[in-house]
Amino acid sequence: MLLLPLDERSRLAYGAWVSPQPPKDAAPPGEIPTALQPAVLQPVLRRYDERLAVLRAEVQKLDGRSQSISWMRGVTFLLAVAGGLYLGFGAPLPAVRIGTGVAVALFIVLVVVHAVLVTRMAELELRVGLFERARRRTTGDFKSLPTRGERLAPAEHDYASDLDLFGPGSLFQLLCVAETGEGEATLAEWLLQPASAEVIAERHAAVRELCDQRAFREELSVLGATSGARGRNAEPLIAWASAQPLLAASDPLVRLAMILVPITLAAFTVTQVMEPATLGLLRHLWILLLLAQMVLLGALRSRTEPTLVAASSREAPFGRYRPVLAAIEAQPFSAALLKRLQVALRGSAPDARPASEEMLSLQKILGYADLRHSALVHVILNVALLWDVWCALALDRWRARTGPRLRGWMQALGQMEALSSFATFADENPDYAFPDVDEGPARFEVRDIAHPLLPRASRVANGLQLETRPADASSDVPVALLITGSNMSGKSTMLRSIGVNTVLALAGAPVCAASLSLTPVAVRTSMRIADSLEQGVSHFYAEVRRLKRVVDSANRGDRVLFLLDEILHGTNSRERILGARAVVKHLIEHGAIGAVSSHDLGLAPLEDETSGRVRNAHFEESVIEDKMSFDYTLKPGVVSSANALRLMRLAGIGVDLPDA
Repeated sequence: MLLLPLDERSRLAYGAWVSPQPPKDAAPPGEIPTALQPAVLQPVLRRYDERLAVLRAEVQKLDGRSQSISWMRGVTFLLAVAGGLYLGFGAPLPAVRIGTGVAVALFIVLVVVHAVLVTRMAELELRVGLFERARRRTTGDFKSLPTRGERLAPAEHDYASDLDLFGPGSLFQLLCVAETGEGEATLAEWLLQPASAEVIAERHAAVRELCDQRAFREELSVLGATSGARGRNAEPLIAWASAQPLLAASDPLVRLAMILVPITLAAFTVTQVMEPATLGLLRHLWILLLLAQMVLLGALRSRTEPTLVAASSREAPFGRYRPVLAAIEAQPFSAALLKRLQVALRGSAPDARPASEEMLSLQKILGYADLRHSALVHVILNVALLWDVWCALALDRWRARTGPRLRGWMQALGQMEALSSFATFADENPDYAFPDVDEGPARFEVRDIAHPLLPRASRVANGLQLETRPADASSDVPVALLITGSNMSGKSTMLRSIGVNTVLALAGAPVCAASLSLTPVAVRTSMRIADSLEQGVSHFYAEVRRLKRVVDSANRGDRVLFLLDEILHGTNSRERILGARAVVKHLIEHGAIGAVSSHDLGLAPLEDETSGRVRNAHFEESVIEDKMSFDYTLKPGVVSSANALRLMRLAGIGVDLPDA
């Protein structure tokens, strides 16, 4: 089987929205009523609409309460002020005293209640925002979503730029529901580094389970959003926690501090309860001991100050991770991967404490340490109790105990958010398929594949099958496709559909297809080629360098899936044909599979030259009353028409069309 064009069954499955162009009277994406959306999306959108209605009603109810409490708070404040003035300048009547006290108490209670209401309303507004973004994402209006991943895009990569993995309107922007920097980084890593078949199977099981746990995914997003860690990197905290502690209980000066502080406190207490005449000169002993403690503080300052300053500055953005970690620890899971992530957070050793408890301990220690920002209180505590020493020692004990586990916690959090992103993607697209990924020679077989970044109304699905085979082996399945076609007919989109869905499949996500079966392959592309004046690199030489990376990968024995768009179009026709033929033949001889697009029909003889291992396919357009339309359906054989001159004429450039 060479090509699997869109059949009647898939048309029925996708509905009337599979058409070359959206209806002219369609509203902008995100504003179309649920009833007018594709049938497959309506249950998802109804679920979001119902949740939004509940949340908005709750916000409205709390807003009414907030206004009432604000009014009552104003009244009680005025009553308290009036009572205070009366007591200050009038007769101190008992009734006025009682009334003023009640007004003050009520005012304080109302302030606290109002603060709780405001916090709850902020959380509800956050949930409303999450579901509004989810609705836009589901309807295809995802380009306004905040997380685009530009900072995660590698400068040089084999396919990231060509396949629009990062940036506005990218695959990352469509997928990402992560609310922490670790989740964003993990999702990006999975898109950039294909996994093995075994790892993909584990991720599939985890994604399927999370797909049904909608309440947990909502809570994970809300808690992640309130952590304020979006776009942040946990490496500074990990580096601090993994560093060698500066203090230890066995240190002689620390031991001296442990002895000196109780003695000082005891000496001070004795002077307060006994007669000075009885003590004599000993009544001044506690002062000498305090001076000794101040000397000890100075001696230990070089080891306490760096710990306190570094911990305070690094923990602040990450201190609110605890609720997110606690939610993951408490959720019941059955998938092996999800259970392993829980073990990483809970700890496998008998005496290990869960990550959420350890983060709570860190917050408490830093709460004590932050008293150093209150100058008077800090001086008293530091001189009397050696406060900085105990806080620094507690922090060093924490990182000695927890430092080796912290990276694992952040990785577990990142993986959970990446899996949640895939689960949300699957839940919002119930017609997408989980691919079958098996080890073996390079192979790719897909039915009804489309590009997930295109609006559903303009998608047309196609099918194809590729597998590597020796030159002397006979098979109806090609190793590579040579796709020809006129301008705007869908050649580049087809290549990107193959590439993007392969990336999704090898990351562990569902794919925009009815079915997909493949082996783990190394995706290699040459599509968007840019010259560089700074480096003195022409467009043609830039493409040659990109093609060399593709060829080198095949030479190393990688199972390459190559996608080459308008191969070598930066040179003359003769050399383009010779060069392209050489590249394609070399790749398939080294076990690669793939697809090549070209306007040049001079490459069509490759099918005969390779005994059918390279097979011709094409897209075409139809012309009705001087207007072109495209069906975007991949067909076997070589294209029989061209439209470059017609496009020039439609654009207003005076060219003569040759006779048919």
